[in-house]
Amino acid sequence: MKLKFITALTVVFFWSSILFAQDADLEKWLGYWKGTVSAGPMQIGLTFHVTLKNGQLQSTLDVPMQGLKDYTVESTTVNDKTESLTWTMGFGASFTGRLVDLKQLQGSWKQGGKDIPCVFYQSLFDLKPQTPLAPFPYEVKLVDFSHPSGKLKFSGTLTYPKSPENASDWSGEKLIEAAAGSRMALPPKPIISETPIAPFPIFPAAPALVKVNIDTAGIHHQFPVVLLLSGSGPQDRDETLGAHKPFAVWADALTKSGFAVLRVDDRGVGKSLGDAKFLANTTTESYVSDALAAINYLGSLAMIDTTRVFVIGHSEGAAVALMLSKKRQLAGIVTLAGATSTGVETSVYQIQHEWKNNGYDSFTCHHLGDAQRKLISLAIEMGENRISENKDLALPTTKEKEQFALAFSKWVKSSDKNLQKAYKVWRNDNAKIAKVYGEKSVESYYARNYMPLGYNAWTRYFFQYNPVPDYLNLKDCDILMIQGGLDRQVNPIPTRQIAKLMEQEGVGVTYAEFPGVNHMMQQAKTGNTREYFDLEETLTAGVYIKTCSWLLDHARLR
Repeated sequence: MKLKFITALTVVFFWSSILFAQDADLEKWLGYWKGTVSAGPMQIGLTFHVTLKNGQLQSTLDVPMQGLKDYTVESTTVNDKTESLTWTMGFGASFTGRLVDLKQLQGSWKQGGKDIPCVFYQSLFDLKPQTPLAPFPYEVKLVDFSHPSGKLKFSGTLTYPKSPENASDWSGEKLIEAAAGSRMALPPKPIISETPIAPFPIFPAAPALVKVNIDTAGIHHQFPVVLLLSGSGPQDRDETLGAHKPFAVWADALTKSGFAVLRVDDRGVGKSLGDAKFLANTTTESYVSDALAAINYLGSLAMIDTTRVFVIGHSEGAAVALMLSKKRQLAGIVTLAGATSTGVETSVYQIQHEWKNNGYDSFTCHHLGDAQRKLISLAIEMGENRISENKDLALPTTKEKEQFALAFSKWVKSSDKNLQKAYKVWRNDNAKIAKVYGEKSVESYYARNYMPLGYNAWTRYFFQYNPVPDYLNLKDCDILMIQGGLDRQVNPIPTRQIAKLMEQEGVGVTYAEFPGVNHMMQQAKTGNTREYFDLEETLTAGVYIKTCSWLLDHARLR
């Protein structure tokens, strides 16, 4: 009897071990997977929530833009050999993606005969700890306004301190209360260092921001306003990145300090809709008219003081803010990780870091920078040729790829031996990939990747735009420039240099560099883009303190 019991126990333990091992293998797929799918000019945000029940993966789908919540996904299957996951929906759509760096699913969304490339990013939680949650100690309004062309309609969120209409006692204390509100939620445990991240401070000077006007309609209170301008790529109003919502965090922090804040879905993103042909010609310069439309809308609101309009621009948004200052008087500009080099040099800086991550030495990375510059210049040249001939900017033809490949090969052969030596390493590493894509040579593979950049309006403008003159000629308003020392997307070195030149030119510039901060204004370990999604911190307190102190100083009523 005892022997039978032990045998039975062994069998139970054996099967439990198998089930436990299976569960452990499936755990890496659990959590929230966030991504966007292109639907014409629109970007639709999706969130899959994957759970484990009775040894089986189960998923639900949220599509906030379409009001879909907790939709039951028909099947969630995993291919262990390829490390890929497939979601199949009952409405005729599916997604299959391969796991990359344990936190990304790279694949394609299939629906209606279309195959759309997209990426989903994983977070164990649906929200990061700093994401503000209702109820808010300030007003939150969903707003919409039109572009002067009549071809775009924007949607955004306006936040501002409690107004007299819903506050029985308005004597300044209410603004103190709004500014003092509940402190921003922070991670219970520090992610980067052993020192806990300090809560964002409350600035007691907030009441001095309020302007009281008396007119025939009675008394109304006006607030200084901050317009948030997002970085490159299709961005929603929160500048959502994985589970992070940086602009929601910024808006919450600034509104509690006494500012009105407007954040808007980019043109063609979320609920900001527009004509597809009009959107196809979008460049960085195009966003200036969008920002002007936003400021004009703010000017129609009684609670906004239009003499104190500030702009915070992140990454590409910094360039937009500089251009905007030439068209409209601003009270001040804050640039967060704004590029101070041409787009070509920024791309060289970015790809050199990728090469270093792939194990290339400094010699190879340095000389391959010239190869990157040449590939981009060839792409722009061929793109401009198409424009001059009034040709459609479609994908490159076989003949065009051959022309591109030949021109680049001749350039390499005419280059110095150091570049040829570095290029040989890069060429060998890409030979197998070129075959996978069915290209005749590595050079035609480069043509495949680079030529579309020259055909695209945004990338052509980005590569050729030089922001230096706009920084040096900024005379009508002060600027705070914030840079992360671990930024792997924008080079900190030329930013330091341009800040010194601006001082010499008489620009009212304040420069602040944070050594351990990345491009997204997070405390980081490496600064690499893959790290953005893993970090629990959305906005480091030091950056907020510097920014808010500077804005308050410039916004106070004298």
